[in-house]
Amino acid sequence: MRVELRSRLIEAASYEEDVRLLRLYMTNGQLREFSDVPKRIFDDLSNAKSAGTYYVNNIRGRFSEPASYPVGATAPHR
Repeated sequence: MRVELRSRLIEAASYEEDVRLLRLYMTNGQLREFSDVPKRIFDDLSNAKSAGTYYVNNIRGRFSEPASYPVGATAPHR
C-alpha cells in the first residue's frame, strides 16, 4: 500500500506488510528502504500531523540503516 504525504521531506510512503518493508520517497529524489518495521509505524506516519517530524523522531536511526537509491533506479536484489 502507498500513501501520498504532505511533507517538505517525504513525498510518499509505501509498506509491504508480508516482509515489513517501509519505503519512503523523499522530496530530494531518494528512495529510502527500512526493514523489519511494524505496520503501526507506517500507520502512524501516514496519520502524523508532520510526516517529516515523525520520521526524524520515530524512524531515522531506529530501524536498520536505510538503503537509499535515486527514485526510478533499480534496487539491488537482496
